[in-house]
Amino acid sequence: MGNPLRLWPAVQMAVAFQLALLAIPAVERWLGSAGVLASAAVLGLTDVDALTVSMSRLGAGGAGGGGVALAARAIAVGILANTLLKLTLVLALGGPGFRRPAGAGLAALALASAAGLWLGAAWG
Repeated sequence: MGNPLRLWPAVQMAVAFQLALLAIPAVERWLGSAGVLASAAVLGLTDVDALTVSMSRLGAGGAGGGGVALAARAIAVGILANTLLKLTLVLALGGPGFRRPAGAGLAALALASAAGLWLGAAWG
């Protein structure tokens, strides 16, 4: 993969952050909160950091005024998507000695995240 401190990986990360910062408000305007949650799930598969920065701006009202609740829900959806991707990779590629403990931990985290999202939707 190479050294992440080199110029090209740093430029790629900066571009990813900027795209997320520009795309999330546009998606909110076009598709509403459902679009924000769907894009959070997709972005969460690759980079939770860019999602978190984008949602902090959204929650502060600086990028479309979507509100704190939507931003928090989107971050939770992104983290759940990221956890499910990692769980899938662990189960598909991990050896038996790694698969069992890592899979159990990631499955527990995914279930807790999904329960938190469900409770937030039910009480929110």
